[in-house]
Amino acid sequence: MNLRLITPVSKPFDVRLELPGSKSFSNRALVCAALSGVPCTIQNLSPADDTGLMLNVLANLGLSVRRPNPLSKEVTVAPQPGLPPSPYRVQIYTGPAGTVTRFTAALLTVLPGQFLLDGNERMRERPMGELIGALRQLGAQITEKGKPGCVPLEIEGASLRGGKCRLRGDVSSQFLSALLMVGPTRAGGIEIEIEGELASKPYADITIEVMSAFGLEVERDGYRRFHALESRNAGLRPAGGRDGRGPYVCPPDGTAASYFWGAAAVAGGKCVIDGLTRQDVQGDVKFVELLGQMGCEILEFPNGLGVGAVPSGRLLQAIEADLSALPDCAQTLAVVCAFAEGTSRLTGLATLRVKETDRIAALQAELAKLGVVTRAGPDWLEIDGLGNRSPEQSAKQTNRRGSTASPRSRRVVIHTYDDHRMAMSFAIAGLRVPLEIEHPECVSKSFPTFWEYWERL
Repeated sequence: MNLRLITPVSKPFDVRLELPGSKSFSNRALVCAALSGVPCTIQNLSPADDTGLMLNVLANLGLSVRRPNPLSKEVTVAPQPGLPPSPYRVQIYTGPAGTVTRFTAALLTVLPGQFLLDGNERMRERPMGELIGALRQLGAQITEKGKPGCVPLEIEGASLRGGKCRLRGDVSSQFLSALLMVGPTRAGGIEIEIEGELASKPYADITIEVMSAFGLEVERDGYRRFHALESRNAGLRPAGGRDGRGPYVCPPDGTAASYFWGAAAVAGGKCVIDGLTRQDVQGDVKFVELLGQMGCEILEFPNGLGVGAVPSGRLLQAIEADLSALPDCAQTLAVVCAFAEGTSRLTGLATLRVKETDRIAALQAELAKLGVVTRAGPDWLEIDGLGNRSPEQSAKQTNRRGSTASPRSRRVVIHTYDDHRMAMSFAIAGLRVPLEIEHPECVSKSFPTFWEYWERL
């Protein structure tokens, strides 16, 4: 079993980092490029495994995917003229990547051909039913070949038509994003009415911003109704990017930044991420505001955003926070709360139950190894922070109250559940408590160079 040792820092750190491109922006830009019908260049592409899977999907669909060299962060996506659709069913594999799977499902309904879309064992359990239902409302011919509402899916290409559909908003905003991006390819576009509250709203904003950069327009009524307008500008922006003035450049990854901001909060230090500001459309930049509520200093620069530790002599304070708009930061905040004073309550976590693993259950299991007491419900988590106590002291105290927790007799090993965000979040705990991260290579799903950056702390 592969393990990575994380040891507490010996002194406060002060770092400024330039992080890789956002996975969320990269995958949306690739879909828009694929649908543009002209060559598009994307720069600062995310190195994530998920982005690699999206590139593989486009190549398998017959698009030209070119890089100056294998390690380049620049890619050009272009159609290959005269390439007829395969007369055979094309198999498309998206592995564990939820975003890629959902975007691809919609993409296949507007491209000619016959397709079988499939993922790994966990992806075969993750919900797709709402997206499948919305695509069928628009005429798409989709047959579920396994568990209802999940991949594998048999999809008849080019079966989608323009029109109106309804979509539940509380499962995943990725469904909405998938529909929006294919909407401009249909006559009259696609109108989407959201039923209930839309989850993870900032990701819908990201989708609309990326589409705008490729000349694709969306009209909206808040987060209730969206109309992806039929595109009348095909071919006007051959390079990708605004008004054809140059390549599309992916911004730094705001979710990746949260781990380093959390590290500064827990370990004592300062960390500034270049290229991010509080005005960024990425919802996860609001993570600094949550840390500010816990007592940290917020550091703002014209082209950088950071966090400084709480003033000397004070402790991180517990927080009540609704994370429905930034669910990918939930694990990071939970680990930070484990070292705060008092009981924190995190809500808006329903989508965490159906991610790479049940992230709420995983957090409870691994925080317990540190002597941290938690309580949870379907969409919430409470964390009794350690404050200035050590995990050993906390375990002894809970034992006296009759808890099943016990003092650690050996170094803690954190199980990651093959979830990249579990590995990166618990690295923060390792800056205060010696621990080992199991299967640390799982970070490659979103941030392959995470450990190299972590060493800079």
